[in-house]
Amino acid sequence: MSNILPKQEDSQVYDEWNFNVWSDSGDWCRQCRKEKNKLVFDDQIKTTKCTQCGHVETYTDRDWAILQAKRYVTHHYMPGKYYFAHLSKEEIFQKYLREYNHNDWSSWLIHDYVLAKMKDDRTVQDKLLETAKLVVEKMSYDSTTWKTLFEKMNAKDPEMFHQVPQIIYEFVEKKFQETAPKEEFTAMLEGYASTLTSVYSYSRWKGDRVTCWVSSEIIKLCDTDDYSIGFYTKLFGCDPILEGFQDDLLAGKKRDINIKDTYIQWQLNLADKFLQQQSILGATQAAYEALTAKLGIHALWPPTKILPFDIKTVEKVATIVNEPELFRFYNTALSLDAIDPAKACHYAKLFIDKIKKILPEITPIEQELKKQTVYIT
Repeated sequence: MSNILPKQEDSQVYDEWNFNVWSDSGDWCRQCRKEKNKLVFDDQIKTTKCTQCGHVETYTDRDWAILQAKRYVTHHYMPGKYYFAHLSKEEIFQKYLREYNHNDWSSWLIHDYVLAKMKDDRTVQDKLLETAKLVVEKMSYDSTTWKTLFEKMNAKDPEMFHQVPQIIYEFVEKKFQETAPKEEFTAMLEGYASTLTSVYSYSRWKGDRVTCWVSSEIIKLCDTDDYSIGFYTKLFGCDPILEGFQDDLLAGKKRDINIKDTYIQWQLNLADKFLQQQSILGATQAAYEALTAKLGIHALWPPTKILPFDIKTVEKVATIVNEPELFRFYNTALSLDAIDPAKACHYAKLFIDKIKKILPEITPIEQELKKQTVYIT
């Protein structure tokens, strides 16, 4: 399976504002579960309709408001995207004058400026600096406060980077509090954190370290003392793509990231972590995904093109790499998981160690096919 989508899908794949591109199954039709189906939202009658199978989902007023709030915060506060995108300094000033209060507008100015600093985007930084000067001039403000603000944002202080996820989170929190009853607020935050994991995966596939970091930091702020938040935090904490991220920014260092190699290492890191926690299923699945990614039969995106993790598929993969012991270790580990955790961990470790050993020797299937084609020719 290729990790590259067909050319005819390029316009959709590279449009991050298209919800279905980076979304996981939570936004698909509940009836047919087809990937990338474009649900039609009708605000008048509060329904969604699947363009493929025609299934209609009807919502109560409250559920519809919650659904739209979830979609709103993801679209309008997309991690890694400028809030004042594609606007001139005059247009941004008009938003200050007519649409936003001083604090909200200033927050988004800070968000966009610091984000531009993270991306080393001088064009946006200069535009926002000129916008601030325009506000001072038109509103007859004291320029001292604004100068101090930009000095702080330009300082080599890693804490300044945290302004970006913090500002997004505060607006998300406000939107949810306005929309949902108090007892449902926690569930909405957890749902939002889950959505951000999909944004993270998509951004990772694109090699966008900035969006990955921002997404993971927002998830940390969605701390509801629930297991899922801790899980997501630990999940991304193992990812090599985020190693030294803030230090690299301060040093102006641009690191070349091999998406596939770092993904494989990420899964191996997770396998070791899950094994320490005696999570046999998690440990073996992570190691298995490292193996299938190296083979080239596990697509890094989208989630719908991931090879299933089940006993039959694992057996087939073990056959592909000509390692029958691999299947035996896996099968024994899962069989013992419920009755003898210690032995299950032992066999899971054998499974993981075996994969680590054979990974350097594996030729991806795509390369193997190219060699065969050359040979036949």
